[in-house]
Amino acid sequence: DIGYDIAEGELKEGKFVKLIRTNETSPPFLESHSDIDDLIMFKTFNNNQEQIEWLVKEIENNLKNDELRYDDIMVIHTNPKDTKIAVGKARELLFERKINSNLAGVTTTPDVFFEENAIVFTGIYRAKGNEAAMIYVINGQECFKGSELDKKRNILFTAMTRSKAWIRVLGYGPNMKKLEEEFNRIKVNNFSLNFTYPTEEERNKMKLVNRDMSQAERKNKEKKRKDLRKAINIDDEVLKELVAELSEEDKEKLKKSLE
Repeated sequence: DIGYDIAEGELKEGKFVKLIRTNETSPPFLESHSDIDDLIMFKTFNNNQEQIEWLVKEIENNLKNDELRYDDIMVIHTNPKDTKIAVGKARELLFERKINSNLAGVTTTPDVFFEENAIVFTGIYRAKGNEAAMIYVINGQECFKGSELDKKRNILFTAMTRSKAWIRVLGYGPNMKKLEEEFNRIKVNNFSLNFTYPTEEERNKMKLVNRDMSQAERKNKEKKRKDLRKAINIDDEVLKELVAELSEEDKEKLKKSLE
């Protein structure tokens, strides 16, 4: 339904399958004049400061040397909860370079997205329905692992599909490094998807682990996370005493969880 054909194997439980995109669903227009490494880039930094400084330098280069207009560029933040805070430093550094920017729906009216004289920064929900030649996705590490992974992967997918030409997925830390490695494995396979089709039991487990949570479930999980942090931060001797008081069954549960 989203443009892949079966190149090898079959879509049956427990069977290997190789999926590819065809020239009909992905016409080879851009690749005919640009290198793939220029069109699609995943880049890992040591920290957020490095990420932001690289982003600002690249935007400045896009405007001055690459002949892109302000409204050819969109910066998308992956976590909708804290977009305003997360993009603040980048916008400040751009302003120091006399490059205007807007945060869509915050520094602009709700019905305005692009402006001719300002780079647009946005969260994922405002990005939907809008496209630009150059897309920068920042804090890509947010989409690699953790709860509600379906939702996080969809955020990354949606952000990438806003691009008409170039895409830069940026982030920092070990999770971003793993995301970059995942992309590189797909690139080595010429962008085919090679996997063993999961069984019904495996699919149900995926859905359970990665499903969206209700607000009540999120609060409950956060409370349990805080309780666990408190437990592991108590005095070592007290912790040993508490573990020693557990039943053999509970000790075995704890051991399996840690493994």
